[in-house]
Amino acid sequence: MAESITPDRDRYIVGYALSTRKLSSFMTPHLINHAKHHAAIDFVKIDTSKPLTQQSPFHCILHKIKTNEWKLNLHDYTLKNPTTIIIDPPSKIERLHNRISMLEFIPNQLKIPNLNIPNQHIVEDSSTLSIINPELKFPVIAKPLVADGSTNSHNMSLVLNQQGLTKLDIEFPVVLQQFVNHGGVIFKVYVAGDYVKCVVRGSLADISDEMRKKMSLESEGVLCFSQISNSAMASDAVEMPATEFVANVAKRMREVLGLRLFNFDMVRDCHNGSGYLVIDINYFPGYEKLPSYETVITDFLLDVLKSQ
Repeated sequence: MAESITPDRDRYIVGYALSTRKLSSFMTPHLINHAKHHAAIDFVKIDTSKPLTQQSPFHCILHKIKTNEWKLNLHDYTLKNPTTIIIDPPSKIERLHNRISMLEFIPNQLKIPNLNIPNQHIVEDSSTLSIINPELKFPVIAKPLVADGSTNSHNMSLVLNQQGLTKLDIEFPVVLQQFVNHGGVIFKVYVAGDYVKCVVRGSLADISDEMRKKMSLESEGVLCFSQISNSAMASDAVEMPATEFVANVAKRMREVLGLRLFNFDMVRDCHNGSGYLVIDINYFPGYEKLPSYETVITDFLLDVLKSQ
């Protein structure tokens, strides 16, 4: 059994198990050195091919690995080391790997005024493409049901009409999500424990009925995102959501999801100027895109470790 450790030692040991891509972008020398010198946190890379119980005892484990082998490895370790903090439990992360379950709790459990999700419909296979929710109106966004961070999970298309559905080049099952004019910008809200940061990014431009008809004629009714050249760029003049509103949404999501590291994408519904729609939630997103992310992550880990 691994040696028992407590958070009052001189230094904290944080093990990390990340994909190769995540390692290079997130676990940088700047982050490692900042945590080491400003918070007495020592990062230790976990060898996922070996049992965790044979590796260094950890105060905390930071991970983004989706294999069943890793889940079993982590489960075995936590049984023998119940005081180790896991960020975050795989059972809670899995909710975000399905584009229906990742959002359905928002209207049902959060119940925050002026916050909702777009109408959505699952298409199990190509034979049922003609049977869609009558509440959905074209255009719609077609997304794979599985959101596991793979290349295929990011294969999305803008569907302009019924013909476009038959031209989809995408793996089933598919989620059809109502496209809503949203001013060509998207609000990405990063959450790391109590830390909340809302940033604005360019998105798909608004689509008028006339534009949709024109695009339909030119594209056979479907466009993959890489083909859409009229995406708007975020402007400094964009009106940001109220800070209190964003903080409340983030807090309630943390409570309901039971997760500490995630971000959510939110758009303002142009048909309801005070209404916002959450269109996506991602676990352990690209915090390195934020200014001074090293401080954000170090402070977050220190808060978690001290709270234990």
